[in-house]
Amino acid sequence: MIGFSFRQLEYFVSAAEHGSISAAARARHVSQPSVSLAISQLEDTLGERLFRRQVSRGLELTPAGARLLGQARDILNMAAAMTVEHDERQALRGQLTLICFQDLGPYFAPRLLAGFRALHPEVLVTLFETDLAGVHRTLSAGKAELALTYELGLDPQAERQVLAQLPPYALLPANHPLAAQAEVSLFDLARECVILEDIAQTREYFLSLFWAHDLHPLAQQYTQTFEMQRGLVAHGYGVALSCTRPVGDQSYDGKPIACRPLREEVKPQRVVLAQSNAMRPSLVAEAFMRWAATQVQ
Repeated sequence: MIGFSFRQLEYFVSAAEHGSISAAARARHVSQPSVSLAISQLEDTLGERLFRRQVSRGLELTPAGARLLGQARDILNMAAAMTVEHDERQALRGQLTLICFQDLGPYFAPRLLAGFRALHPEVLVTLFETDLAGVHRTLSAGKAELALTYELGLDPQAERQVLAQLPPYALLPANHPLAAQAEVSLFDLARECVILEDIAQTREYFLSLFWAHDLHPLAQQYTQTFEMQRGLVAHGYGVALSCTRPVGDQSYDGKPIACRPLREEVKPQRVVLAQSNAMRPSLVAEAFMRWAATQVQ
């Protein structure tokens, strides 16, 4: 008979999600040897290697590990469901792994997570942030149950809850001549130095707004972060496009930014909370989706 413990499965899932033993140990508030031992015992029991251990890339699931990840989550979810069904007064417990697009995360996730924890304080949430391509890879691989992201590039089969619709807009230095206009044309923006986030899918999306009108920005400056982009705009280095608009139109150092809608009709980007197709949703994931639906703007 094959025997394993829930704890071994929990540590395995955590290691798969975080991509390293040390990160999994920190998330579970245990020692690294405890996680390593649990995974080794699980591998011995199953007779298969679950991870490839690479110095530069951390842990990578083997085919056997990828199969077990979905099965382990199902087992842990069923155990949690049995506990709740046995005692309806039992507080919702379990884990939730949420992957966020890095530009959207700070705008939506804190409010959702804080509200959800107030309702379900026994739930442990693991939060990751990355670019759009990374979000889609993580969700497709089943390394996260839910993703907070733009709908852009999302698997059409993924279940989702639409949280907001954000139209693209122009960011301008406050003293720029275009800031005096109520609306700004892509034609005028293309004659400026356009500052773009140099991250997969985001970069191509904003350039495609110009390409759709047979326009090509005169000059381009690339950054790695949204806040660097906003800072460069505020200091007159160039102009930019974005969909996310934090409250307070100013850079980190307090310089003002002028935000103007586009003159051209452009389809808004939908902000969604999407489920992974690689697993059945847990009770916690379903509860979080229901909670998010009540918070739609």
